[in-house]
This record gives sequence, structure tokens and C-alpha cells, in this order.
Amino acid sequence: MFANVVAWLCIHLGVSSLVSIVPDPFVNAFAGLYRVKRWESQDKVYEHLGVKKWKDRLPEARKWFRREKSAAHLRSPSQWERFEKQTNRSELSHWIQMLAAPFFFLFNPPWAGWIMVAYALLFNLPFIIVQRYNRVRLMRVKDRVFSSDRGHCPRVKGH
Repeated sequence: MFANVVAWLCIHLGVSSLVSIVPDPFVNAFAGLYRVKRWESQDKVYEHLGVKKWKDRLPEARKWFRREKSAAHLRSPSQWERFEKQTNRSELSHWIQMLAAPFFFLFNPPWAGWIMVAYALLFNLPFIIVQRYNRVRLMRVKDRVFSSDRGHCPRVKGH
């Protein structure tokens, strides 16, 4: 059990640290992962999940690694691109952390390996959901500003 805790701690901190310093082209290589899907922007799925109520209870590693700004700075258009890049890095970090779960089958019985897979999902999915929620919020703010400025159509991408 202790080995699992230490391994997860190293994975979480190591991956977060690494993703915070990799060059932007590496993060951008996963652009399809970050693309806002039509179902995310139209159905208000994140409001139904109550993300706004619980998102601030999650710990924020950005304070330890990159000291980036929180979503509260979305009011400033000069910060939008930086915040969007930040959400991409954070989301990528949590996806990569989940990829480590099969590693635990190497030194645990199968039942414990499956518990580690469940842990990976239960720990990381809330963070991914928050990043996607923030990205949708940013998209809506941009669309509102661009629509009012130029009569522009919303830029929803998805399938």
C-alpha cells in the first residue's frame, strides 16, 4: 500500500512538473484533445454536473509549478491566450497521469491494480472536467465579445 501511495505521489508531481516545462509545440501536438466539442458548449453539461460549486475545492498545482493565473482573470482579453494554454497544459498533465495506472499491475495483485485504475480515473477526471469547463467559459466570453464587436458567429468546433 505504501508503495502505491509513493508511486502515485511521484507520478502526480513528476508529470505535473514535466508538463509545466515542456515546450509549447509538445502541448500543441495534442490540440484535438483540447478542442471544445459541440455537446460541451450547447448542452451546458458542466452546469448540470455542478462544476461551479465544487471546482474551487480541488487543489491547484499551478501554484506550485508555473504560478499561472486562475480563471478569475478571464475578464482581461490580454490574458485569454495565456489562460487557454494553461488549461491545455493542465488537462494534458491529468490525461498523462492516468496513463500510468497500468503500471500498478506490475507489483500489485490484479484486484489492487484495478483499484489503482479506478483511483487514476476518480482523481484525474475532476481536474480534466474543470479544465474543459474553464475552456468552455473562455470560449463563451470570446464569442460574446467577438459577436458584439463584429456580428461574428460562435467558433464552436466539434463533432
